[in-house]
Amino acid sequence: MTLLRKTVLLTGGSGVLGTALIPQLRHHRIIALAHRKPPSGCDKVVHGDVSQPLLGLDAADYHKLCAEVDAVIHAAGMVKFSSTAEEMETLNVSGARGMSRFAVDADAPLIHVSTAYVARAEEIQAAGGDQAGRAGSSPALYVTSKVAGEEIVRTSGAQAVIVRPSIIIGDSVTGEISEAQGLHTFAHNVLRNRLPFVPSDPTGYVDFVPQDLVARAIVTLMDRDVRQGEYWISSGSHSLTSHRLTEVIIEEAAAQGITVNPLRVLAPDIVERLMRPAFFDVVPDWAKARLDRLLDMTAVLFHKHPIPSSLTEIPGCESAADVRASEKAWRASIRHMIQSRYKIYATA
Repeated sequence: MTLLRKTVLLTGGSGVLGTALIPQLRHHRIIALAHRKPPSGCDKVVHGDVSQPLLGLDAADYHKLCAEVDAVIHAAGMVKFSSTAEEMETLNVSGARGMSRFAVDADAPLIHVSTAYVARAEEIQAAGGDQAGRAGSSPALYVTSKVAGEEIVRTSGAQAVIVRPSIIIGDSVTGEISEAQGLHTFAHNVLRNRLPFVPSDPTGYVDFVPQDLVARAIVTLMDRDVRQGEYWISSGSHSLTSHRLTEVIIEEAAAQGITVNPLRVLAPDIVERLMRPAFFDVVPDWAKARLDRLLDMTAVLFHKHPIPSSLTEIPGCESAADVRASEKAWRASIRHMIQSRYKIYATA
């Protein structure tokens, strides 16, 4: 297939996905729209704000940018669960509106990055996000804002593809990642022997995808000039179980001389029905807060049924739809974590 060199407007270039996208977009001209930290490796950086009218640019610069751009990849977003509803609304909802409007004005196809966890929005809302005192640790606001962002894109009139990655981990070969994500935090706590148990059904799925796979899927869709549709960039039925995910952490730690205490995998309802009433009156507040954060995080990390996956529909991504590929990528991430912080884990 002959590829035409395009001018691509990229948001979120300094984020986890953006730093993986830039190397795979090198056959195009990349313009980064940056609000604070400009990414490296781009051909041009424009300072703006996705949540502001005209992307925070004056009218002349905005229309000049419209005339330059052939395609848009909107990868910017607020992903910190501790963020307020206003912060989520600003980046994930107003940002979707601003980039959809730009795509229409530029007559350019848009690839909008959402999340695969919109498939479980109702479950996540019910898992603690609406309970007083726990909203700061819940993914509920994040997922709700992503649902709203998708609806804006769908109704904007833009030629738009919505991609839905699941949890992003490090590079499938090196394990490297620019910023730790939720699953890395879970693995860190396991390696530090901070978790007495894992609140999940042992056969529950843990859906994650390496950052380079997500980038490859997005760039392939753009290069093939796909201008509509919704794609789930997730492992689906080829995800690891929560039991196997934890086993791999322990195995990789043992291979590097680090001892991790055995962990039981307990269904979250057992924790809520039996352990919370029995022990929460006698444990310190910091321990209660840690358990609440863990329970709320597992509402995203672990689930009974697989998330939909479109990997076999995207050329070049088919081989990733394999549980062995998922385990290999997870091992790479754990090895990188241990090698980067060996002294911390060796003395846990």
